[in-house]
Amino acid sequence: METIKVVGVLPYLVKNLAFGNFEKTTLANLSRQGRRITYPSGLDGLVRRCASLLSLTVLPGTFVVEEGQLNAFTFEAEKHPVLVVDSGLLNLLTPREVMAVVGHELGHVKSGHMLYHTLGEILSGGISLSASLLGLSVVSIPLRFTLLSWHRESEVTADRASLLVVKDIGVIKSMMTKLTRFPAHAGASSKNLDIEKDEPGALESVSELFTTHPLFANRFRLVKEFAESEEFVIARRKIELRQTLLKAFVPLCRYCGAKKRTGDAFCPRCGRCQT
Repeated sequence: METIKVVGVLPYLVKNLAFGNFEKTTLANLSRQGRRITYPSGLDGLVRRCASLLSLTVLPGTFVVEEGQLNAFTFEAEKHPVLVVDSGLLNLLTPREVMAVVGHELGHVKSGHMLYHTLGEILSGGISLSASLLGLSVVSIPLRFTLLSWHRESEVTADRASLLVVKDIGVIKSMMTKLTRFPAHAGASSKNLDIEKDEPGALESVSELFTTHPLFANRFRLVKEFAESEEFVIARRKIELRQTLLKAFVPLCRYCGAKKRTGDAFCPRCGRCQT
């Protein structure tokens, strides 16, 4: 992240030219075609749970769309995170698997990935045209590949957040295995039935260098390594201690004064974090 920030003109151009338009267009489309999730509901409760476990500073706005793409993503609108989930995911996955997906997306929010994801998407999809329109033609090929590499690594970070939320590598495995059956996903193959046994071929490994997401087989291998590490154990202990302390909170929002359940990390009225 620090290396990318050194090239200050790139995030500036994305934020002021590409990202601003993306925000407005996406929000307009969501207002027309999406359904905003409100408190209380099943998905809202799940998002709140994930946000609390990952210690987000503000609760993201959540929308459900029906695009049939089995996709979820986050973006920033007016300095506020927004989570978008396709209804296809909700129909395909179990509640625990949906929680893994939400944990992944909120991991991006927690890590501050959203602005640089936009840059990565620009440089991977329609590189020549979009880069030229944004004045990014000065971006060298090595830097483009570096940004794409960072994007893939950020997906690994988000997968770790997903595991911290669900605490079960089996849930991650079942979720990823289901998604590999849908070729629309990056690195997916309809023939893969067990993500743990999948071995990417040489051509797949090379093609991965030009994408924003690692192959699912590689993602699972890396998140499994994290599940078996001491770092995972330490992080889970911290989360569990924090959740225990939350139970002592008073049933009023410390910002707007609205009533809330004791132990709720986010206010049901204003959405501000209580920690």
